[in-house]
Amino acid sequence: MGYSAADVERYVYCPLSWALARRGMNPVDDVLLKGETDHAAVGQKVAKWRSVLKDHHEALRVALYLALTAASAMTLALEVVFLDDRGSFHILLILMSLLWLLLSLAFLLRAMNKEKEAKDWVAQHGLVAGELAYSDLDKPAETLRSEKYELSGRPDYIVRRAGRYIPVELKTGRTPEAPHDSHVMQLGVYCLLVEENYGVRPTHGVLQYNERTFEVPFTDEFRDRVLETTLRMRLSDMTGVVHRNHERPGKCRGCSRREICPERLA
Repeated sequence: MGYSAADVERYVYCPLSWALARRGMNPVDDVLLKGETDHAAVGQKVAKWRSVLKDHHEALRVALYLALTAASAMTLALEVVFLDDRGSFHILLILMSLLWLLLSLAFLLRAMNKEKEAKDWVAQHGLVAGELAYSDLDKPAETLRSEKYELSGRPDYIVRRAGRYIPVELKTGRTPEAPHDSHVMQLGVYCLLVEENYGVRPTHGVLQYNERTFEVPFTDEFRDRVLETTLRMRLSDMTGVVHRNHERPGKCRGCSRREICPERLA
């Protein structure tokens, strides 16, 4: 039986809340609706980032094409001179190669400007620096899957930096002093999915709250915690034995399933 990263996050937050959600008990919650709105706002920023990067790559592609064309024309001009130095065709080829070279430099300059624009946009809006490799914020992305661990999920976005892929998860609401364990475990699932789908183990994942960003190292111990959690989830599914995992009335008051929970404290 497979689980999503959201399942893992919900289970670590409260196994009973997770079990109720598995039974289809998902009441409308104002906090969740606000979170969706906030994610959509960030999605617009990511869409702009994606657009600028697309322009950057297109300008680089055109610059390379023009540079290769200029080099070919210059080579042909030299061959013409070698075969017949009395003709004028080689002069035309040289002029054309110079024109293509100038155009190539113009597109290269555009590419450099777009790269700077992308970096400035990322810094201005608090996004994680790197090359955007995946995003589920500005448009629905393909679900990442792990056949080995029977896990799935769609991180908010993934950046590529120095050959590594870094999953990033956005969290709205109050910014904690330290990342919530449920959020950390959800991020751990994304790290596993990135490793299996991209073939490179991430050094860390990133949790972005409104006022603070946390980098969570993806260590062997962290991996083991994630897999141990999924084993406990399977055991809960097999036995049907699931209970509340805390003694905090405030946590129950903040739960969207408090009205239907048989073990609620408040």
